[in-house]
Amino acid sequence: MSKNVNNDARSASSKIPEWLIQIKNAGTRETTHDDNQRKGLDFPTVPPTLRDIQKESGCYDPSVVSIGPYHHGKKTLKEMEKLKETYACQFFKDNDKPIEEIYREVEAVLSSARNSYPEDVIYDLNDEEFNKMMFIDGCFILQFLFCLKPGNLKMSSHDAALVTKDLFLLENQLPFEVLNKLMSFRNLDHKAWMKILTDFCDRVRAFPAGTELKEKMTKIFRGLQKSLTIRNPQGIARDQPAPAAHLLELLHKQFCPGTILSENSEKSSCKNNSQMNWYRYYPAEELRNIGIHFKPSKTALFTDVQFKRRWLITRSLYIPPLRIDNSTKSLLLNLVAYEACHNKSGVTSYVCFMDSLIDTPRDVQVLRSKGILLNTLGSDEQAAELFNQIASHLIPDPYAYIQVKSSIEKEHRKVIRKWVAMWLRLYFNSPWTFIAFVAATFTIILTAIQTYMALFPLKDR
Repeated sequence: MSKNVNNDARSASSKIPEWLIQIKNAGTRETTHDDNQRKGLDFPTVPPTLRDIQKESGCYDPSVVSIGPYHHGKKTLKEMEKLKETYACQFFKDNDKPIEEIYREVEAVLSSARNSYPEDVIYDLNDEEFNKMMFIDGCFILQFLFCLKPGNLKMSSHDAALVTKDLFLLENQLPFEVLNKLMSFRNLDHKAWMKILTDFCDRVRAFPAGTELKEKMTKIFRGLQKSLTIRNPQGIARDQPAPAAHLLELLHKQFCPGTILSENSEKSSCKNNSQMNWYRYYPAEELRNIGIHFKPSKTALFTDVQFKRRWLITRSLYIPPLRIDNSTKSLLLNLVAYEACHNKSGVTSYVCFMDSLIDTPRDVQVLRSKGILLNTLGSDEQAAELFNQIASHLIPDPYAYIQVKSSIEKEHRKVIRKWVAMWLRLYFNSPWTFIAFVAATFTIILTAIQTYMALFPLKDR
């Protein structure tokens, strides 16, 4: 009898808890990181760690128009709902097929798009309400893109700027599959449709006028698309990246490639080291004083930060140019929030790097004078505060721009180069200081000759 009791006790104590079995099974499921991102996380909310920052909370919510379910039905955005229906009506008038037929063909796509959002967000919307919202929002976006030319929009330029800003909020996105399906009724080929989207992203990226980067960026983007289809020497097709899920992701893909330019080898070598190298940050004014020149990069890619050595004493830091206006903070923060949800860090590292260069308004002035920043926001102090506020709670990829940081650190340690740079800045900063330097040098030479002649007069032969 006692033996049976002992066996029962032993079996009860050896019984594995259900929660422990779940953990064990969870570790053996064959899932990939990309699969986890693509299942219901294409349209995530802004992480609480970012949204809870009070100074930045207004940058994640739409100002005038709601797209998708997150902010649907808000009282502050109802005024735009009527205009959205007007735009949708105009979209149908420009198509040959009747609206009923278009809706029937799009309905299947609308139903599948429901799976792109978290269930708790769309819980209060039945299928008909959800389809109506997606249908009208999709038509509005397309008609807005078609009417962006001056005079075509039925809204003020101020409202158009706010709508443009709202279309690139993380919580204000619509699946591209809906837009692509609606676009198929406009008799527009894929190439022309992609050009509309990339031109719109160029407009939002907003780099300084006069840099002629738009044409260069278009060529680079086309080149990237072509390179993705090229096969390697072994004849095996390269992996094709997943298409963009929405507008914000398209903007990120266009201006933030998956790797930091010119640093792949440096990054891999550092990862092999057991000890991580850490580098100090120096503001732009200090770097200029030690002889480092600032120049705008040839592309608008956020990852295109490079340090180049020219000749014997010229050292140049290339940084992608950026125009700072009322929408810049919102755009950068939503790109950072997108990266936080998808395990990326390109824009986050760029913002942190810019923050390391900008401590005071004088640093903004240095970058502005070199065409890297175009400040239309207001004073240089406001621009400095923008980067300081955004980066105050961000952690960059420690390997981002590591080659650049290493080169800057080496230059800063060269004392002789600092003296030469300060001497050049002191006497060759302007034509007048150069003329004064030459005149002073000439005067010193003549004085030295006169003194020598007085002490050692020439003997008459």
